[in-house]
Amino acid sequence: MFQFHIDHDIDTFLERKGDQWDALARGVPFRETSWLGPWWRIYGGDKRAEIVVATDESGTLRGLLPLYRHWGDRTLRMMGDGDACSDHVSVLADDGDAIQIAEAMGVYLSAIACEKDCGWDTLDIDGVVEGDEPMAALARGLKSAGAALHTRSRMSTWFKPADASWDEHLKNHGKTQRRRMRRMREKISEEGCMDRLVAENEAQVDEFLASIIELHQKRWNSVGEKGSFADPKFVEFSFAVSRELLRRGELYLNVIQHEGRTLAGELNIVGKNRIMYSYSAGYDIDAGDMEPGRLVAIDTLLQLYRDNLAGIDFMRGDETYKKRLSTSSRRLLRMRATAPKFLPRLRHAAWCTQFELKQWMRRRTGRTPVSVLDITTPAQSPINTAQ
Repeated sequence: MFQFHIDHDIDTFLERKGDQWDALARGVPFRETSWLGPWWRIYGGDKRAEIVVATDESGTLRGLLPLYRHWGDRTLRMMGDGDACSDHVSVLADDGDAIQIAEAMGVYLSAIACEKDCGWDTLDIDGVVEGDEPMAALARGLKSAGAALHTRSRMSTWFKPADASWDEHLKNHGKTQRRRMRRMREKISEEGCMDRLVAENEAQVDEFLASIIELHQKRWNSVGEKGSFADPKFVEFSFAVSRELLRRGELYLNVIQHEGRTLAGELNIVGKNRIMYSYSAGYDIDAGDMEPGRLVAIDTLLQLYRDNLAGIDFMRGDETYKKRLSTSSRRLLRMRATAPKFLPRLRHAAWCTQFELKQWMRRRTGRTPVSVLDITTPAQSPINTAQ
């Protein structure tokens, strides 16, 4: 049997049980303290932690669900949401009992919905990947105890498993593309005309990341978009988390330079599950003839084989280039649960009516409706076992 409680003192929790927290993350960096610790320091000022904690009869930590709420709000959300775009969020627990803990956790959350201090009306979790069995179990627990559920998807995540070798990877492409990729590899080799640099200390992290941000913003601003790094808080978070990942050996921050000029770079995260997560990138739009974006992408793919990794996760977004890399896709989900209480259920009915009206407008104007699915049923596409 497991006991559950809510812990609000995240700073003390991280200090005393940070290692145990990370051990329950199943190797996914977006669930670990290296990611959520900096996120909380930078974004947590107007929020209260609502960490759902599961312990066994001996008091040993067995599971976590790191939630928060804005002060005075009755909506619970997952730590790491918003601009950070944390994918693969889940109930944190060992593989052996994650499903049992998650389902019991859902029942527990429904049971405390009316409590004065920890009560809630809505649970809004973004960043769930289709096929995550502990999250499906959490949803089943919530539903069995009377909560109403609504799960939707606007986009997918994309995963490219590593082939046996780089040469085997090339066989997935046509002859012309193989020749092109070989030429690019030669350009970033030790004898090539480009310099390939990887951040090995904090000074290089700050220098290379600043260049990536500048190139990223320049590209998006040129087409009238604000770009991912428009918010200073997100810039601060990106630097803080990159330094922390470097200290833990989980960062692959690479840039391509030509005659001292940075042409492109990528911020990648290497999880303990041996998966590389391609988080952010930038390339010089004024150096298009050198194909800087392709060059840095080739280097990132090569890193899979240098370090014998399991694959690369291109994360959320349905960009065309992801589909060309022999990837498999899984829908990215946003789960909304409504507490089993009269007024929240009434507001949920109104929300669903508004949602269906928007769906009708999408169909009416020729846009693709948002996918709606039942997260509590077995996934049609199985989750990658490495995740």
